[in-house]
Amino acid sequence: MILVLASIIAVFLAGSTCGIFAMLVIGIHAEERRAMRRDSSPSRIGSASRRVLTARTTCDDAPERVPAGR
Repeated sequence: MILVLASIIAVFLAGSTCGIFAMLVIGIHAEERRAMRRDSSPSRIGSASRRVLTARTTCDDAPERVPAGR
């Protein structure tokens, strides 16, 4: 019984993860189509998609290096 319940939960979590990913891809596609048709400001969906997919590479909040004590 526990194995069946765990399987159902695993399938539900996998399905919801795939659904979230699909909505993200659909939002990106819709934003690209809208941007190609007319030159206007980004929509709310496009802004959210960009915010989720942005890779932050700046190290502004990284601590400074401490020199070796030799």
